[in-house]
Amino acid sequence: MWNLSAIWPKPSAVLITLLAIVWYALSAGSTPAQEKSLPDFYAAQAAYERGDHETAFQTWLLLARRGDVDAQFNVGTLYDNGFGVARDVEKATLWYARAADRKIAPAELVLSHILKHGETIVRDDDQALRHLRSAAQRGSARAQFELGVAYDRGIGVTQNYATAAAWYERAAAQGLREAVYNLATLFDEGLGAPKDHVAALAWYRQAARAGSARAQNNIGNLHENGLGVPQNYELAVEWYSKAAKRGLAIAQNNLATMYHLGHGVPRDFKRAARWYQAAAEKGDQSAQTHLGFLLANGLGVKRDLLSATKWFMLAAAGPNEELAISASTHSRNLALRLAGEDLVAVQDAVDHYAAKAAAQSLHNSRREVPVPLTTAALGNPTVFAQRLLTALGYYEGTIDGLVGPATLEAMETVHRKENLSVPATISKKFIGALTEIHHRRSSQ
Repeated sequence: MWNLSAIWPKPSAVLITLLAIVWYALSAGSTPAQEKSLPDFYAAQAAYERGDHETAFQTWLLLARRGDVDAQFNVGTLYDNGFGVARDVEKATLWYARAADRKIAPAELVLSHILKHGETIVRDDDQALRHLRSAAQRGSARAQFELGVAYDRGIGVTQNYATAAAWYERAAAQGLREAVYNLATLFDEGLGAPKDHVAALAWYRQAARAGSARAQNNIGNLHENGLGVPQNYELAVEWYSKAAKRGLAIAQNNLATMYHLGHGVPRDFKRAARWYQAAAEKGDQSAQTHLGFLLANGLGVKRDLLSATKWFMLAAAGPNEELAISASTHSRNLALRLAGEDLVAVQDAVDHYAAKAAAQSLHNSRREVPVPLTTAALGNPTVFAQRLLTALGYYEGTIDGLVGPATLEAMETVHRKENLSVPATISKKFIGALTEIHHRRSSQ
């Protein structure tokens, strides 16, 4: 196998397709025996699902070299993860690019991520956005959501909340809970339209039912402040508790505040301190400030000036300027009361926490690596039809997503021989009919 990285420098976005074609040509060349015994896509999928990644890789690679676009995407994911083959992100990128050229939405989405991160190829935000748009237009819920985020925040495009909402709605219609939640926040904050807390609550409830802890927290906030609903501290505590128990820092801080103030529950400094601690450990600036206050005054916890100083110091470096100023003042006042060796210990603890938080932030910013998908999940209807026609023995051409003469002939043949009542055109009904025949034959 040729190693392109040893021949050319790190490729640019403009060269990526050309490199993919060259590498494909160099790596191709299956023997006649291989051609005759070519296994199908479903056999590779079954191998992958039972944990036989090496067999899945070899099978999909053979298919990918013949132009099977879904197999090309899956080969990319196996290289990307190091499943059944040594991890090689550059080769993964080349296979993603080949699938993306045939408008396989998940391939376009991951290629946009690679371009955005400048991973293996020179960062190219314009190309990344182009692939993201294409994937979104082809129905990828995740791409629709990410395009909505781009317009919501003005990332690479002119900020436009109405356009963001439109893309969020498309993704939300497919059940993507992040999109449902973000759509709710637009109504909640009055972005792109007048504030509508009633509509926001409805969307938050939908996201909460889908498991969104952030939606649960925001429902609690609406009840606490009487926005769109009558003010009700007890219901606020109930919703904050749901989200806090799932580990959401802001909800843990909000729940702690309810215990701290005695809103909706009896005042309980001990429980407040416990929830502030949980949120503070995750970096919540407000929780760090309030935990420092409880520790400095011995409320609900044993008085501990060293720990209080540590949390105030960490809060002083947070993004909220008002909290930062307050925490800085408290940390400075407490530091004056500490012995030299105690102050060194506190600073060491602060540095250790900050380093750990930075490492976690770097980990969270890494690109999410996709895993192999089924033809149905990959979402190209023409490819899906070709795949089924091949499995049924009506099509012997390349599964490339192009409706050429061979594909049309296979569609007409299966329509005639299987006495199909649906037209021989690429459609959900036609694919459904082929799927039914395939399942029936597979179960015999």
